[in-house]
Amino acid sequence: MRAVRQWMGKLGWLVALLVGLFCVLMGVVGYFSGIGNSDTFEITLAVGFFVFGTGIAGTAIWQLAVGDRRKRRVYGPHPAPSPRPQDAPAPVTPARPIPHAPYTPPPAPLAAETVAQTPDWVRQTRSAQHWLPSGIPYASAPTGILGAPADLDRDSAATIPVRIREAVRETIAIEGPIERAVLVARVAQRFGVRAPSDKQQIRVLGEVPENLMRATSLGVFAWPSDLDPGTWRGFRFTPPTVARPIETICAEEIVNAITQVAQRDRHSFDDIVWATLTQFGHDRTGAAEDRIEACLTQAVRRGRLARDPDGRYRALG
Repeated sequence: MRAVRQWMGKLGWLVALLVGLFCVLMGVVGYFSGIGNSDTFEITLAVGFFVFGTGIAGTAIWQLAVGDRRKRRVYGPHPAPSPRPQDAPAPVTPARPIPHAPYTPPPAPLAAETVAQTPDWVRQTRSAQHWLPSGIPYASAPTGILGAPADLDRDSAATIPVRIREAVRETIAIEGPIERAVLVARVAQRFGVRAPSDKQQIRVLGEVPENLMRATSLGVFAWPSDLDPGTWRGFRFTPPTVARPIETICAEEIVNAITQVAQRDRHSFDDIVWATLTQFGHDRTGAAEDRIEACLTQAVRRGRLARDPDGRYRALG
């Protein structure tokens, strides 16, 4: 709905630009006509048309061409982070929708093992002092090939390579919270599969401990066992080398980023949207605006933000 209002606003400014240009043209024609007729009133009226048209056209041009760029300058992206221990992953081909089929979690609890496999450099950046005030760079799991596509097609649990389970745990430990389809795509790529079948998707999900999966109105995400969605206050800004669609970022992380943006000053809705988008490496609104608006509503409902009578938002904690 906001996207529609945004386009209507741009259309309105375009009409204002045309009206302004028309007034400028009338002013120019009237001025020279008044000089030719030695008519002082006509000259004065023409100058008024010219000034009025110039003002409208200038304002419209500023709104259409400069307003967005100004916001991009104010909320520019973070500088490129220092190199991480692993190479940046290639863009992930989005997986097909996850089939609605049950999966069987591993019989033994994996929470402690998942924490143990989290690299030290990832655990260190999750400490409280590293989250504030601008988050940490998004860390990507390794992308080296671990097996063949046939490994994802095994029918018997006894013949499933342990490498699949290890890849799942490693990806969650480093990139979690991670959206379910992205997790499947990441693991499938390590076995040479770019578009996993329904069976292959279920096979990968079968290696995800059930207690690490969290379903919300904005998607299903796998969380590292050492992060609590209810108390986590961090977020990860997206480096230029990483492709991270806004719809694959969990609501908790977006709420945390919004709260940090609001810590700096009171902001309008548009300012909140732009600042949050640039944290995650985006410079366009569209569908992303609706997701951020939903997270903004959650932040207010949870007592993280307050909306003042003038429509601006401020952080509460």
